[in-house]
Amino acid sequence: MEISGRTRVLGIIGDPIDHSRSPALHNLFAKAEGIDTVYVPFPLKSGNVGDALAGAHALHVAGLNVTMPHKKAVIEYLDGIDPAAEALGAVNTLVRTERGYRGYNTDVVGFEKELKGFQTDFEGQEAIVIGAGGVSGPVIHVLQSMKLSHIWLLNRTVEKAEEKFGHISNVTVLPLDGFREIPEGRHLCVQCTGVGMGASIGRAPIEDPGFYKRIGKAVDLIYSPEETEFMRLVREAGGEAKNGLEMLLYQAVESYRLFTGHQVSPETVEMAGKAVCDV
Repeated sequence: MEISGRTRVLGIIGDPIDHSRSPALHNLFAKAEGIDTVYVPFPLKSGNVGDALAGAHALHVAGLNVTMPHKKAVIEYLDGIDPAAEALGAVNTLVRTERGYRGYNTDVVGFEKELKGFQTDFEGQEAIVIGAGGVSGPVIHVLQSMKLSHIWLLNRTVEKAEEKFGHISNVTVLPLDGFREIPEGRHLCVQCTGVGMGASIGRAPIEDPGFYKRIGKAVDLIYSPEETEFMRLVREAGGEAKNGLEMLLYQAVESYRLFTGHQVSPETVEMAGKAVCDV
C-alpha cells in the first residue's frame, strides 16, 4: 500500500480496540479495489468522544467506524444522522461532511448476513437476546423483520432495557437471572454484551448451565477470542454456536461503500472473508 498526500484516512474508535480486525479488512479492500485510503485504529476512552470527533474532523479524517462503548455516545456530536440509525438509537459508521460527521448503522446489514448464514427461516420461533447495549437495537430489528414470535431480552439493568425496548409488544425484558421464565425449548440466542473479551475473557454473561439448555442456535457477536466461554457453554449443552466474524465482514463492506462510494466486489469480499475473518 502506497500512501501519498492524497490518501484519505479512515479509522475506528473504541475501547478496547487492539483486537479489531477492521483495519485489516478495510486496508485489504483498498488494496484489492485500488482505492486510495488507509484505515487505522484510534483507542478512545469514554468521556473524550466530542473532542475526538472535533479533532478528526479538523484533520479531515474521511470516515470512522464506532465500536463499544461509543455507539450511542457519538450521536449528540453528529452533524446529521441517517433515519434508520436514529430509529435504532445507535451509530457505527461516521462519514465526514463539511460541518461534522453524519452517522449511519451498518450493523443491521452485517447481522442479517450473519443470521442467514446460520439459518434462513426463523418465522414463528422465539429468540433470546442478552444485553441492551448499542448493538442490541440492530439485532432486535433484524429478528423482528424475520417474524419471530417473541423475543426475551435479558439485561443486567432491567430499567435500561425497558426504556429502550419495553414499548415493543413481542419483547419481554428480564434480568439476567430471570431466564427461568423463558419457556423450555431450543431457542435462538444472540449474545450482545462485551463479556467474554478483553479483561473478561473466560467469562460468560450467564454462567448457570441451566440457561444453556434453552439454546438451540447461538451467535456471540464477539469475535476475539474466536471461541468465547459463552460459545463453549452452548456447545457443551448440545447447541450450535458461532461468533460475530461474518457480521464484522459484511458491516465493513457496507461501511466502506458509505466511506468511499465504492461497492466492494464479491471477489474481494470472498478473499477478505478467508484472509481476515476465517469465513
